[in-house]
Amino acid sequence: MLIKLILEAILGKYVPDNPDAYEVPFGMNVGELIAKLGIPEHLVMFVIVNGQMATLDTILQDNASVSLCPYICGG
Repeated sequence: MLIKLILEAILGKYVPDNPDAYEVPFGMNVGELIAKLGIPEHLVMFVIVNGQMATLDTILQDNASVSLCPYICGG
């Protein structure tokens, strides 16, 4: 199945070749997606799937839009 990926800020270095149509297996959850992308889990502050907050256990659906956001520090 295909999903759309949006990787914010420092996570941008993990963007795959085709983030608008990234292929993942049926039944994959957000935590597995993060691992597949090679992103250290501790870098991800929150996840949004189809405009809703999600957890690492959220199962992805075909054509889902997935945004991964890192921790942000400011001064």
